[in-house]
Amino acid sequence: MMKQLLFAAALCAALPAAAIAAAPDGNDVTTRPQAYFSTNEDGVDSLGLLPPPPEIGSVQFLLDQARYQEGLIERNTPRGAQAAKDADMGETAASFSEAFGMTISPDNTPALFALLGKMRGELGDMATRGAKRHYMRVRPYVLNNAPTCYQPDEERIKKSGSYPSGHTSLGWGYALVLAEINPANKEAILKRGYDIGQSRVICGYHWQSDVDAGRVAASAAIANLHANEEFQSMLARAKEEFKEKKQ
Repeated sequence: MMKQLLFAAALCAALPAAAIAAAPDGNDVTTRPQAYFSTNEDGVDSLGLLPPPPEIGSVQFLLDQARYQEGLIERNTPRGAQAAKDADMGETAASFSEAFGMTISPDNTPALFALLGKMRGELGDMATRGAKRHYMRVRPYVLNNAPTCYQPDEERIKKSGSYPSGHTSLGWGYALVLAEINPANKEAILKRGYDIGQSRVICGYHWQSDVDAGRVAASAAIANLHANEEFQSMLARAKEEFKEKKQ
């Protein structure tokens, strides 16, 4: 295994700069203000918050490659199948239903569903955008020239930055808020949120350090949102809705 990792590191170090750099994803909060609670000025800046991603050839990068290899082993297992399902961001909120102990949907939990929907841009984009665009880290499946466990997204995001992970930020941020709404199920909810991040490693879309950084970005974003009046109001409605449903 170590020989394989050292070879991969050497191969990566030899890649031309064009293989490392890529165009930004083009998202801009100013063009979609309805999708966010925060503005560019008062939102979390991941570039100022996070350290740089591990450099190719570093010990930390070898650890990332090791986790990538472990993820490959998990692909053809039930856990790998779950990782493929977790790749669909459109299903992220609903995927918490079992852990939350209640079906999360527009019909069953409209206030909660609206809150989570409003949080999508905050967590999946704003909380990670600064570092993503600055570092433009190459994704594992691109660097290793290998397929992922969920191929529909490969072409669409191959030129977007890998660090930090937006999927992870979304899943972990959702988990933090859902655990606050239903603290009795907090362990199951937080485990679901944690697993969403690890699914990105298994799928080959993100390095482990991308996922770790995504959780930090999400935690910072949620802490920041608790000072936002609109978020506070929507969270209060979601909590009240949950209490009514539980009665």
